Amino acid sequence: MQLLQCNNLSKTYPNGTQALHDVNFTVEEGEFLVIIGLSGSGKSTLLRCINQLHPVSSGELYFEQQQLTAMAGKELRQQRSRIGMIFQQFNLIPRKTVLTNVLAGALAVTPVWKSLLGLYSEAQKKQALDYLKIVGLEHKAYVRADNLSGGQQQRVAIARALMQNPKILLADEPVASLDPSTSHSVMKYLQKINQELGVTVICNLHFLSLVRTYASRVIALKGGRIVYQGAPDDIDEQWFKTIYGEDAVEVSIN
Repeated sequence: MQLLQCNNLSKTYPNGTQALHDVNFTVEEGEFLVIIGLSGSGKSTLLRCINQLHPVSSGELYFEQQQLTAMAGKELRQQRSRIGMIFQQFNLIPRKTVLTNVLAGALAVTPVWKSLLGLYSEAQKKQALDYLKIVGLEHKAYVRADNLSGGQQQRVAIARALMQNPKILLADEPVASLDPSTSHSVMKYLQKINQELGVTVICNLHFLSLVRTYASRVIALKGGRIVYQGAPDDIDEQWFKTIYGEDAVEVSIN
């Protein structure tokens, strides 16, 4: 089933920079799609356009057959609540517990006054603990977030995004702030969520070694345009040079 469709998507910033040029692609339910490209190629802009953090300049974006680019207000907020987002920076509340940080993902369905007072339902608390178990951190539920390692904090951010009960999870360079040794740990949990919970994942990555391990399909951007769509294993040396430039050298994370 088709979950997402981007038709001629373009984005120009107020300073005149055109970050995306007529981007066209679809995403099937259950895919683990990875977007690659140099810094400045438009990867982060594309994710932010998908969840409408950045309004598109032209083109159409459909999510579950609903045109996001034609929505506003409450209708848009309701649709966006089905699109989870994980950032390079973890954006946790350092002095709050891990459990409280995960529960913050339920803000879309929790009255503001209840969230300010920490009055979450028992069902929400159980769900948060279940998601912490999925990312291997149930034993850290009552530890302050700033006592965790970077990899653990990113896993908390993943659990927080799952509290939205998303159909699709956008991950913007989720391992860029991590040591190479912990990158696979975070990626394996994203893969687990994709395969076991059926959540569609769109993930921006730099390292092709990670792409080949986790992606079911790859889109490559260069100068805001799609220059490759296909299987990760089909990215040979020539395609690598096309995407990253003649002088680029592939670096692996083992």
